Amino acid sequence: MRFWLCKGILAILLWCELCLCGSSAPDALDDRLIDETNTTGEVKGVTLGGWLVTEPYITPSLFEDAQTLADNGTSHNNDSAIVDEFTLCKVLGYEDAKKLLEKHFNSWITENDFKQIREDGFNLVRLPIGYWAWKQNHTKGYYIGNVTYKDPYVSDGLQLEKLEQALQWAQKYGLQVWIDLHGAPGSQNGFDNSGQRDLYAKKVGWLKLNHTEQLTKVIWNEMFERYLNKGSNSTVVGIEIINEPLAPKLDQDAMMKSYYEAFDMFKRRQDDSDNTTFVIHDAFLPLGYWDKQFDPDHKEVMGKYLNTTQKFHRNQILVDHHHYEVFTDGQLAESQWQRLRNIQNFAQSIGQELSHHPAVVGEWSAALTDCARWLNGVGVGARYDGGYYNTTKFHTDDKPIGKCISQQSVEDWPKEYKKQVRQFIEAQLSSFSAHTSGYIFWNYKTEGAIEWDYLALKKHGLFPQPLDNYKYFEKNGSMRPSVSKSLSRQATSTSQSNRNAGVSDHINRGHQDNYLWLLLGLLITLCIFF
Repeated sequence: MRFWLCKGILAILLWCELCLCGSSAPDALDDRLIDETNTTGEVKGVTLGGWLVTEPYITPSLFEDAQTLADNGTSHNNDSAIVDEFTLCKVLGYEDAKKLLEKHFNSWITENDFKQIREDGFNLVRLPIGYWAWKQNHTKGYYIGNVTYKDPYVSDGLQLEKLEQALQWAQKYGLQVWIDLHGAPGSQNGFDNSGQRDLYAKKVGWLKLNHTEQLTKVIWNEMFERYLNKGSNSTVVGIEIINEPLAPKLDQDAMMKSYYEAFDMFKRRQDDSDNTTFVIHDAFLPLGYWDKQFDPDHKEVMGKYLNTTQKFHRNQILVDHHHYEVFTDGQLAESQWQRLRNIQNFAQSIGQELSHHPAVVGEWSAALTDCARWLNGVGVGARYDGGYYNTTKFHTDDKPIGKCISQQSVEDWPKEYKKQVRQFIEAQLSSFSAHTSGYIFWNYKTEGAIEWDYLALKKHGLFPQPLDNYKYFEKNGSMRPSVSKSLSRQATSTSQSNRNAGVSDHINRGHQDNYLWLLLGLLITLCIFF
């Protein structure tokens, strides 16, 4: 009796240990396929980020040149650091900033890039643009629709001119276009990619500061009027009303109301024959959150924000999900096995949304670390090597995870690291193709952030060509058996080694393992002596 009692308790304790191990003790791959309702017209896209909305980590030389002008005293205002496009324009002054940005707009993306994108098998380009492209008078702060909103941004029609040129190039080479309002008045998230960085803001300015809501609606109306109902000659297949609004830093009710008001404007402008898609970002809300939103079968949900008589089908609304594995310590510390499993699970979860609405992964990258220079912001280091916590007000008790080898020349990358990058790309290409309405890679090119640079990854054989030429994955998103077995064994070995060494695995397991092994030891003692 004592034997079976001890055996039963041992089994329970071992089961608890496996549960608590979570990502550290991998189980068999789940190859379950989600029914795909969008087997035709799959989005295979790439984003032209850093062009009409500049980002420091994509083109650091642009911001270095601006800072040099400021430091040399030739700028309009040299009393602050340049960390985003807002401060670039503010510090340099309008004319100097305009010269610098106009040169960038004319050179960063050219017609040949559109030709190359099509030849490489993509069918869509995502074009980010900031609200300031619609500024009409920089001296008085006049915008379209007779809205006055003061900011230092450069415009003079430069961005809209390039956008129109991009649409012509896309049409010439048979590419579809998804226009993305990447920066909103007051910033919708505090990220530098919105145009204006604020690392520590508890609440951001969009929909909060005076005139930000009014100006946003005017710009939405202009976008819908200009790019809807253009017939078969139009290359614009989607309009994303705002990129990455950060719900926790916004008034969420106000944000939801603005989404619905934008949709009402969209439908009032759209002819029955027009098939342009209304695109919303998930606002960093949980997967599945949007399933009953914008659904004519759930008017009780919509009714909280909008009473509309407009007829529509739920497939006219597409939800854009963004996914990266590098912006928390927990993600960065995970094994390659768990990283790949995360992608598969994420894609399958999106697949469950498709009965409610189309959904794409509109941003993803090849990054295994956050080491790219200025990825976290000008002057901000990486979490991976601990520099992030030395250059910000944020704190962690975790130790640095490793060295930033990804910033070395690709030729100097260890063979194993190259293989992991390729596996990570393939996991996303195959899983997103199999389970979602498609994908859009971020980004087409950078100056030196290789893991975020499609052209560089392709050059070094890390991005499949053709796009479904997989070495490690099947087209249904499953991992090839030999790869699965090898990575599973490595992950298990690493987990056991870390546990024996008492090394923190950086995912907040605390001392749970120690308590379990202590209980196990006590149980064995009781079984022996009693």
